[in-house]
Amino acid sequence: MMTYDRNRNVITTGSRVMINGTGLTGVIKAIHADGLSARDLRRQATVEVEGADGQFAPIELIRLGMH
Repeated sequence: MMTYDRNRNVITTGSRVMINGTGLTGVIKAIHADGLSARDLRRQATVEVEGADGQFAPIELIRLGMH
């Protein structure tokens, strides 16, 4: 699955990201997008980041690099 970070950069599983506001970095392990529109996917907590607890909305993430 593909979506966009807060700066409109493409992020996918395997992308290295930073969580805005915390400074934590990690790699996207999963994006749970079942039945969501592209708009809803970007705004809802659907992304699991390795090394961080919980799920995050793509607009909370900043891409640091692709895999």
